[in-house]
Amino acid sequence: MKKFYFMICLLSFGWSLQAQETKTAEKKSYLSLQPGIGFPLGNFTSRDLSNEDAGFAVAGFTIDLAYQYAFSDNIGLAVQGFYNKNDVAIRKLRDLTGLPELRLDHWQFLGLVAGPVFIFPISDKVKTDFKVMGGFASANSPDITTDGTVLVPEDWSGCGVFQTGLALRVDLGNQAFFTGGLDYRYLSPTFKVDSGILSEEATQKMSVLKVGVGIGINF
Repeated sequence: MKKFYFMICLLSFGWSLQAQETKTAEKKSYLSLQPGIGFPLGNFTSRDLSNEDAGFAVAGFTIDLAYQYAFSDNIGLAVQGFYNKNDVAIRKLRDLTGLPELRLDHWQFLGLVAGPVFIFPISDKVKTDFKVMGGFASANSPDITTDGTVLVPEDWSGCGVFQTGLALRVDLGNQAFFTGGLDYRYLSPTFKVDSGILSEEATQKMSVLKVGVGIGINF
């Protein structure tokens, strides 16, 4: 009986050690690459020439490198680097201005944001993440040319950026996971508009809704 009791104690101790090792080995870092489509919103996509904030932006390409660390099952820290490029609705602009040779290349911006992430487990393998972040971005205004002549050169400007988003993470096994979701970004850079004759500053409100998917690793 004593031997039987001793064996039970040894087994219990072994299971306890194994559970502690499993807990210690829990992976809390998530790194993913997330390409997607950036849909301009509000003034950024307006085609109204009478609206001085109209950006004439169309849906474009965006890509994010996202890192996330889970402090617990429900809260963590997220850091996200991003690049966004939106072309201009040039045909509409040509129709409105009557300038068939008018050309504008694109709007683009890149930056870095960070902030808390709130984690809502759906199952052992599926989780939802809600992020609220802020940071800095560098934005680029388009070249404006006609008949091969540059009317207004491009300009780069730094500004703050606000971002919030909702994402789904699905554990694929072997440290891999799938992620997909929505991110809303807002920035308001001020560009120098220099035509050679007139020089002034103009602020462009940029609101973009990113729809993206990606693959990542958990480590």
